[in-house]
Amino acid sequence: MIVISLYCFLLLLLHRILIIKSIVFQYETKCKSSQFIDLENLIGSLHTYAPNSTKLIVRDMGLTNGQQDLLKRYENIQIVSSNYAQSSNIQQIDVDHEFILINNTLYSRNNQGKYPFIDLIRKQFSFALVIPFIESQLNNLIHLLNLTEIYLPCQKYFHSTDLIFYHNEESSSVLEKNITKLNYQNKCFKNIYYFAANLSADEDMYPGGSAYMWKKLFSNESTNTISLRARGYTHFFLMEPDTRPIRSYWLDAIIEKITNRYDQQSHISTNWWMIGSIYRGTIPVGKEFLHINGNALYHLSLDFIRFIENVSNEIPNVLGKTKGYDLDLFLYMFKHVDIAKNVWHKFQFTDLIQNCWHSGCNDTDTDFIHMNPNTYLVHGNKILPKIMFDILSTIPTLLSTSFYKCNIVKDFLVLCKRKLTSKNKFKKNLFKQKN
Repeated sequence: MIVISLYCFLLLLLHRILIIKSIVFQYETKCKSSQFIDLENLIGSLHTYAPNSTKLIVRDMGLTNGQQDLLKRYENIQIVSSNYAQSSNIQQIDVDHEFILINNTLYSRNNQGKYPFIDLIRKQFSFALVIPFIESQLNNLIHLLNLTEIYLPCQKYFHSTDLIFYHNEESSSVLEKNITKLNYQNKCFKNIYYFAANLSADEDMYPGGSAYMWKKLFSNESTNTISLRARGYTHFFLMEPDTRPIRSYWLDAIIEKITNRYDQQSHISTNWWMIGSIYRGTIPVGKEFLHINGNALYHLSLDFIRFIENVSNEIPNVLGKTKGYDLDLFLYMFKHVDIAKNVWHKFQFTDLIQNCWHSGCNDTDTDFIHMNPNTYLVHGNKILPKIMFDILSTIPTLLSTSFYKCNIVKDFLVLCKRKLTSKNKFKKNLFKQKN
């Protein structure tokens, strides 16, 4: 009798557990465009503390298209119109509140104007590879595109990955026409776009010009056609023309930093802002060596954008003030130590890309390739051995398309040289072993 009673009790307990697990908790809030930072903090707290099946219904009170696109990528978020019929059994929560967990019980409280949960949102990524360039870098850009034909970017197609050519001039300029004439195509990218920064004469000066272009990508203004967030992107990689691949499937390696080996349909959180290379040069630069080079992977987090705005307010993009947009981020943290203590972990070093500026690394050297198995990209001024430029510089390059094709030959010869060097070294080692 006792055994039967115990059996019935266990069945009843199991039944109650299944019922609880099958319950889908739902909350509803309403949000205007200006309140989106509050909404993202609320969603991040939901993803942190609420059961995984918990859903949040967002009543659209004037969100931008980019904000709507982002919400569609966030896990368990449903957007409804402002006149959507409200359900009586769905609990309401103010958009400026956040969830907290106390003794395994879920509560909500006002966020007090602080947003600690933004980077904890689980979302499907939308990625852009951005190649910024100016007129004087067009030849380097063509070399880079040639190398992508030799070192294939990906093994499989990513439906959430776009390529953006981004120049400093106005739209429909001669520079933009020259790059579009190349008609670059690659199956690894869903779309290929052309962005124009339209810099003024005062803005278009080094190093301020590159900083203006970089910051326009992070703009949180829906009216800015260059704003990546306004277009629904969650992450991007900045790849200047003097950055180049040294082995195939480099785009796969970049995407893996975002997905952390999850498939591209998964909802993931990326609690970092920037991933890139430390300074590897031989010239002493003091504590500045700790900065991450701007050719890096970025998370388009609202928290990061607010941080960038604070840096810009203190270090403007004018000659004598800025030392470069990437170095400015770290000089700001060196000055504001209390801020740095809370955000430094969001800047992460990697050898996926190496900053070879003022360094001895040579990506045409086979030993460098073998000794750096995790490196897929290098950044620096050295593109090809100078002797090869001298030999091949007499090839006619009247048309950009012809120039594009003949440079493939140049880059292919570099690859052959590397393979030949590797083969000769293997033969020498084999000869030593035999003798």
